[in-house]
Amino acid sequence: MITRLPIGQIIVITITSILLSLILNVIRPDGIPLLAKELAVAEEIEYDSAIEPRILAITLDQALELYQKGTIFVDAREPEYYQEGHIRGALNFPFFLELVFKLDSLQGKNAPLVLYCSGDECGSSEDLAYELQDEGFSNLLVFRGGWTAWDSSGHPTEP
Repeated sequence: MITRLPIGQIIVITITSILLSLILNVIRPDGIPLLAKELAVAEEIEYDSAIEPRILAITLDQALELYQKGTIFVDAREPEYYQEGHIRGALNFPFFLELVFKLDSLQGKNAPLVLYCSGDECGSSEDLAYELQDEGFSNLLVFRGGWTAWDSSGHPTEP
């Protein structure tokens, strides 16, 4: 025989569970943040293979400086947007593992890597940075201005 709980009990149990979860999350020192932290903006871009893994935001000027030094850029946008236009030489792979293997074979996991998407409001580049960090990449730089800032500044692009 199956007994049904009254709707009032279900609501009380649900609210109690949510509140208890939130309280425990706040109490735990390694609790999950309710809001994502804003990425720190890099003051200087320096390459040191001994640095701790990091994900930093960079400006248009810093992105251009890294581009001129030959740093690899990865376009985190969908392939159809990439095909419409992208930073000259930027990589774009629809399959994550294909990207991981390509980057690892090109430069290893400790070299700086610039990730970008459409612009300031786009979160794809930051999401990709966290995924790459989980795969062992340690020097990830998220170009916040992205394609919009790069293209409007007249820097090298490809259709």
